[in-house]
Amino acid sequence: GTAGGGCESTYMSTTVAAAVVPISYRRPIFRRRAGPGRSARGGDGASRLAAAADTEQGGLDDAVAKLLSWAESDSLRLSDKVTVGAAYPGITPRGLLATRDIEQGEEVISLPTSCTAFDADYASADEIFGLRDAIAAYESSPSRGGDVTPEVSLALLIALARRHPERTPFGPYAAALPADPPPSPIFFPDEKLEALLPYLPLSLVDDIDAARQEMYTLWDVATAVMERVKVDGEPAAALGLDEFAWAWMMIRSRAVTFRVMRRAEGGGDGMDKAGMDKAGVDARRCMVPVVDIMNHECSPVKDRWRNAPFHRGPAVELEAGDGAVTWRATREIYAGEEVSWTYGNLSNEALWLWYGFVPEPGSHDGCVVSFQLPESSLRGGLASVAKGDSAESAVAREDLLVRSGAFDTRNGAGTEQGTERELHFEVKVSERPKVLAGIAGLMCCSEEEVLAIKRALMSFGGCVMDEEEEEDEDAVAFVDMSGRLKVRLCQESRRRAGRYVAFILDQVEPMACGPSGDDLLSLDTVKPDAVDADAWWATERLRTAAKEVFVITKVTLEEEYLKRDGGWIDEAVASILNIY
Repeated sequence: GTAGGGCESTYMSTTVAAAVVPISYRRPIFRRRAGPGRSARGGDGASRLAAAADTEQGGLDDAVAKLLSWAESDSLRLSDKVTVGAAYPGITPRGLLATRDIEQGEEVISLPTSCTAFDADYASADEIFGLRDAIAAYESSPSRGGDVTPEVSLALLIALARRHPERTPFGPYAAALPADPPPSPIFFPDEKLEALLPYLPLSLVDDIDAARQEMYTLWDVATAVMERVKVDGEPAAALGLDEFAWAWMMIRSRAVTFRVMRRAEGGGDGMDKAGMDKAGVDARRCMVPVVDIMNHECSPVKDRWRNAPFHRGPAVELEAGDGAVTWRATREIYAGEEVSWTYGNLSNEALWLWYGFVPEPGSHDGCVVSFQLPESSLRGGLASVAKGDSAESAVAREDLLVRSGAFDTRNGAGTEQGTERELHFEVKVSERPKVLAGIAGLMCCSEEEVLAIKRALMSFGGCVMDEEEEEDEDAVAFVDMSGRLKVRLCQESRRRAGRYVAFILDQVEPMACGPSGDDLLSLDTVKPDAVDADAWWATERLRTAAKEVFVITKVTLEEEYLKRDGGWIDEAVASILNIY
């Protein structure tokens, strides 16, 4: 991720609002148009995929017991204070539970490097099901389609191991996987998704579209490879969409990414004289039995108000050591408590899309709101907040905004042809909106300040200022001893920049969070008939958390806050200009 003298603040007029408000929050959803080829087989698209929560079914306990036994035989160590189960059976998903108190720092899981790595290399080299030969035959075919990606290789292995668990070391793991994919909005029927569109963030709708297209593209490749697989000399059964979607989502929701040092060509340890890695690092996505049973726990929002509900953060953290990767307790874990991990500092949208849930409460350290603004919106705002500029300062301000990336060098040309440039922004609950604030600082600073910033950048021709110039407290802008631009705006410019960002956020909030109102008090009358209660409550948690992102962010933009700590606006301006 993730974002002097003064002109009058009243310059912030409805010109900006007029430029921002017309952005539509409705987008068409992606639907598969199946032709007569492979894509037409196996069902009628995403609407066929009935999403269901992971539920305990007959034989699951036996499957888990076999999985644990196999994993331990493969050198994985699991604490005898931990078991597999649900903290609230029938309500919460299966995970790891503490059977006895676990002390902070105590080892919970240890994964030696000798454990089998179930990654794409393992899948591509498979000879049990003949995947290696099938992939080679596909890739050598003159009619081949897309590439066999790591996800395609792994998905094929998982699907085959689920069909024939007795044939492969991967079998106990495949047999213990949930029977259904996570209840992701990717698999919502079209009618249900259409009903939810007015309440969903634009960014999530776009991500659903992209995920669906990716799924169908990968399925095309996977079905073509599966057509070349033979089991006991007989062609493997066709790979339907439901089966591929299940295997694909097992990877997306359960794979762990390890970063492995790539060996340098010609041998050696891959390090240069300065100790730097010459060969680079490979990111490998691996299916890690038992480790992937742990559920996710979000990190709490920093400096959150005292009485609000909050997350405790993950109960274990990963520790890489010589010969093993270990998960140790970050705090005391009491008997009966879930042993949680983190899937990353992910947004609610990412958690719902790839893992099938929106956490409760929805506000946590990973919360982010994404939105786009057309360049014309910012240009309209500039025409208001800097309308008193002289010709010289107007040119300087335009040049700086182009340098920052906010404006295109074509000076807005091409918008009449429907090719308007849009800028992507993220507002994170745990960070100040630095990109927006940097742009606003350039737009709202005084003429004297914008000309000083322009001069500082122009005067820097490969040399730096001396220490006396750097320590000049009256300098608006200078290049420090390390060659980085530093900016010092006056309090009024900081205030105007902060209020301008707040104004933009006020205009964007309804589009990013969906319509506001008293619907929390009347959910039964507001909820569309096509939407089930679980999806509706997930949507509400998503919207409530997004609104909280705006509330917390706007606090940092208030006048009294900027008086106490407005220097971050200066840093934001310098940051978007230090691009070389």
